[in-house]
Amino acid sequence: MGRGITIEDVAKAAAVSRQTVSRVINNSPRVSREARARVEQAIAALGWVPNAAARRMAGGRSRLLLAVFEGPRPGAPGALPLEAMLLAGTAACRALGYRLLFEQLVPGQSAAAAAQLSATLGATAPDGAILMPPLDGRRDLRKLIGDGGIACASLFGTEAGKGRVPDNAGEAAAQHLLGLGHRLIGYIAGARDPAFSQQAMAGYRRALAQRGSRAHRHFVAETGSDLGATLDLARSWLVPTIRPTAIIVERAAAAQLVLHVARTLKLAVPRDLSLLSLEDAPALAQTRPEISVLHHPAAALFAGACERLIAALDGPEAEAGAQPAALPLTLELIERASLARAPRPA
Repeated sequence: MGRGITIEDVAKAAAVSRQTVSRVINNSPRVSREARARVEQAIAALGWVPNAAARRMAGGRSRLLLAVFEGPRPGAPGALPLEAMLLAGTAACRALGYRLLFEQLVPGQSAAAAAQLSATLGATAPDGAILMPPLDGRRDLRKLIGDGGIACASLFGTEAGKGRVPDNAGEAAAQHLLGLGHRLIGYIAGARDPAFSQQAMAGYRRALAQRGSRAHRHFVAETGSDLGATLDLARSWLVPTIRPTAIIVERAAAAQLVLHVARTLKLAVPRDLSLLSLEDAPALAQTRPEISVLHHPAAALFAGACERLIAALDGPEAEAGAQPAALPLTLELIERASLARAPRPA
């Protein structure tokens, strides 16, 4: 179906010019509603599929976006919710006349990842590319994309190393718990993205220091990537008389472990211990009690990145390699049964 069919065949069937067909497939506003309908009907009837690379060579647009993410590293903590991001991003692109492709790069191999991305860009000829964290911090990949005249964006902004966490999750989580009267607030790091973890922990420390709490000097650890170590850590924190009344955890799996330890020690959540995760996962809504989450909604952020990138590409002054403005971010609090006011001293 569609083999051997050319753009000239579509133009003849629709009784329009070749340029009109080109404008339709490139979603140009310079086409009447009637002509667009005839072209779309002709494309459907003939089964014609435009070739993306050929369209770019002819000065057209592929109307493709490429989402680039890093493959899992052995033992690496956390993961992007790719299924949710795929659904949200595909819907956003489809509504604006674009298609979305995903490319997984080899982890931790700078030269190999760059070579793979270069080959994919050449084969797919996308109009824009979105680098997922932690790849959005790699200047070599951004340069590779930009040198090809391709627009580049990320979930948290547009410049490598800048604007990664506009709304600091660690600081916001600490402030929320401080507002509930907690002072002894622990923090367990271990997010997949080291830049996120570093900034979120710094925000947590800043929030506690401003309130005069010294908990950030005693109840902070980076064991979230080692679940066995997290288990031991939770026991060491929760057994003594002086213990955290709330704990912020970067990983969903680590939050489940802390909840398990609290149960074995006969500590009631949230009466004796409040628990807040910076990573969401379906399992957190199934624990007893359900674990609260404060995070950047990755699926919504990704859909927003697609929309902003397309707006930059299709805008009246869009140019090859155009950069969309930084995304406005809002942290999402999913408040469940694991949060309560700080217990009163006995």
